[in-house]
Amino acid sequence: MKQNRGFPPAPVLFPGDEPFWEATRLGILQAKHCNACDTLHYYPRMHCPFCGSRELSWRRLSGRGTIYSYSIVERSPRPTAPVIIETEEGLRLNSVILDADVNSLNIGDPVTLHFVPTHDGQHVPVFTTPRAEAARTYSQAARAELEAQALRSERVFRRAVVIGAGNMGVGIAMAVLAGGLSVHLIDQSEASLAVAMERVRESYGRDVERGRLAPVERDARLARLTSGQDMAEIATADVVIEAVWEDLALKQQLFAQIDRHAAPEALLATNTSTLDINLIAAATQRPHSVVGLHFFNPANVMRLIEVVRTSSTSIETLDAARNLASSIGKVAIVVGVCDGFAGNRMMIARERQAARLLLEGALPDQIDRVLRKLGLPMGTFELQDMAGGIELTFRARQRAGEKDWLIEQLHARGRTGQRAGRGYYRYEPGKRRPLVDPEVTALIEEASRVEGIERRVISDEEVHDRLILLMINEGAKLLAEGIVERASDIDLIWQLGYGWPDWKGGPMYYADMLELQSVVTKLTALRARHGDLFRPAELLVQLAEASERISNVRTSR
Repeated sequence: MKQNRGFPPAPVLFPGDEPFWEATRLGILQAKHCNACDTLHYYPRMHCPFCGSRELSWRRLSGRGTIYSYSIVERSPRPTAPVIIETEEGLRLNSVILDADVNSLNIGDPVTLHFVPTHDGQHVPVFTTPRAEAARTYSQAARAELEAQALRSERVFRRAVVIGAGNMGVGIAMAVLAGGLSVHLIDQSEASLAVAMERVRESYGRDVERGRLAPVERDARLARLTSGQDMAEIATADVVIEAVWEDLALKQQLFAQIDRHAAPEALLATNTSTLDINLIAAATQRPHSVVGLHFFNPANVMRLIEVVRTSSTSIETLDAARNLASSIGKVAIVVGVCDGFAGNRMMIARERQAARLLLEGALPDQIDRVLRKLGLPMGTFELQDMAGGIELTFRARQRAGEKDWLIEQLHARGRTGQRAGRGYYRYEPGKRRPLVDPEVTALIEEASRVEGIERRVISDEEVHDRLILLMINEGAKLLAEGIVERASDIDLIWQLGYGWPDWKGGPMYYADMLELQSVVTKLTALRARHGDLFRPAELLVQLAEASERISNVRTSR
């Protein structure tokens, strides 16, 4: 998923504005004071708009105020509310509220100064809410703790071998190259290797054209990239990263080979996102050196890596994996072995419930609207269309021998997502904006009849609670099971891997914002209507009874 970018350049448009922009670089907002009539104004003029005097001086504003009026920009790439702010000094100024929950704003709410960078390094003053600032402070503290953990190992990585020349293998190779390492890409197919190498060259070429990569750096990275079919190349690797198809027997066979070739001190990693890494590690004579490195797709863009510890992974291996992630510009979060690890386990729970909501009466655009309103960059079905989720789900159901009438019908009609121009939504040629398609609505309604489910009106509040409270509940189970060390780890996984906004902290921080007793009460009511899937996790119940915060929870492993 894409990160928020800065504003376009903010050039000085009026004479005498230089002090204003110099102050913004220091985090200071200034207004002009008229020494003649003793008034403040926020106009880029050389004279007072009230009396016409040119006897002006700069005055520092506190950066605090309240909302005088506002509106909300729908479908903005980031939450945006044009506002008039009344500052503590009594000055009313036109501005915008960014990176905050604009859907919960009210006239008179307090706001604080917030700066966003422009493409040319300038800083534009906007406003945000105290609640959003508190969430960002929480997120920054959590990131700082992870960064400190990454420094525990002094292991130096110079050469990596990536096995598997598919989409993920190529992305991982590019991510590692960006960290300055040499990379050797191995695949059993010469044709796959040729395609992979060309994809890397094309990607770097686009980056150079767009000014994201200097030609000299492109050439340096390509010079450090080689490919071949010989597993003996593993012998000189500091780290071996496996990224082949999700097949347990294949990965076990491959790790037995890796074990025979790799240096004794090499870090052995699998990129599996679904399989039990304990079983993969058991195929080697050194399970203590095996770890999961779950890169998020696209691996060369997404900053998150879930470092998956097995029951045998040594502390030295974990620390080395954290160090490797940090050295290539990634944020490493250690998780335990379970279905989906941490992030995808919560995502899978949400996706399954979203599919159930479709059968009961909701439609894709309603569900996605609720999730976007929460602050997520896109909804469940928009995301599935972007990632080819219908195709992936169809294949998974086929392998498992499971039936899903709706998925089968969508797949049979070639509705596999954005690339096909239609999935849960339809897309105009060359466009990515999802458009409601009556054909999909009809298929969903027919799916309900096939399943014997009577459709009903489902409120946005119910959609929110059945998706988000279910995620929170699953997160509490992850903590109770010791899959993650801290609640803040879950929150950062969702920020970095799934686009949860930092101004809302993360699912566990959000649970505290909702108040845990309210979360437990709502889950209990949902359980009565929809079954034990919504049974409140014991940890949630205990924390609610003790009036404690789940975002503060740490587990001992």
